[in-house]
Amino acid sequence: MPELPELEVLKEVLERRVVGREIDMVRILRSGVLNMRGVPVEALNGNLFSEVSRRGKHLVLSAKRDLHMVIHLMTAGRLIICRGNTRATKATSLIVAFSDGKDLRLIENGPVKLVQAHVVNDPLQVKGIAQQGIEPLSSALTVDALSDMVAKRCRQAKRLLTDQQMIAGIGSTYADEILFDAKISPVRYVNTLCSMEIEQLRRSITRVLENAIEQIRIRIGDSLFTDEVRDFMRVYKRTGQACLVCGTKIAEIRYANTRTYHCPRCQGSRKNTLH
Repeated sequence: MPELPELEVLKEVLERRVVGREIDMVRILRSGVLNMRGVPVEALNGNLFSEVSRRGKHLVLSAKRDLHMVIHLMTAGRLIICRGNTRATKATSLIVAFSDGKDLRLIENGPVKLVQAHVVNDPLQVKGIAQQGIEPLSSALTVDALSDMVAKRCRQAKRLLTDQQMIAGIGSTYADEILFDAKISPVRYVNTLCSMEIEQLRRSITRVLENAIEQIRIRIGDSLFTDEVRDFMRVYKRTGQACLVCGTKIAEIRYANTRTYHCPRCQGSRKNTLH
């Protein structure tokens, strides 16, 4: 699933490639992809995309102040730009056809279809956005704000970082990287963190996400694809490989459908373990 760094770079690429293009029409190829409780999709016809923004894990393509298409790519959603006469595959859920003969297509491979799009007057009409927490790279995520989050909750560190109602945009992958950088166990209860550890966690959130954005930006250039660009990760999918800091084998925790990667030594001091 794309997380904040991938979506931030996708936002930049979309800005360069769709802003200023006139929308000829929007075609729905999968009935469940569009939430029909918002504005009629036909309202986009004849408008230009004027801005692309990101809120948490949502991309917001704005035609004007009161007309927006909001897309959540979920696990397997992808966006592509192609010629309008290119044959649509079975994976294509939605097509935004531009008057210059190009298409922006929303595709989702696999039998399970989860991708959602909304056309709304205000992005806050989308429940997922209305309930989003603090943007982790914004000035709002101060040490004090993070301290308030951890002090009031008896929950594990990874679960806090991936709670979209607390902090927006961080998923499983970057939570693991942030906690490795901060030297905090993913199963550590956050209400046991001291003030120095909270400060370190705040620094690690910024450092890991900003570095990931830069690395992805370098790797994908002007492409809309972000697959296989996480080779800069230090713990993600490195089970059994030597920790780049201490040489200990990276361990993996499996719970439900989630995998957590961590270094037992760097993140596993007595202070960090569960009892």
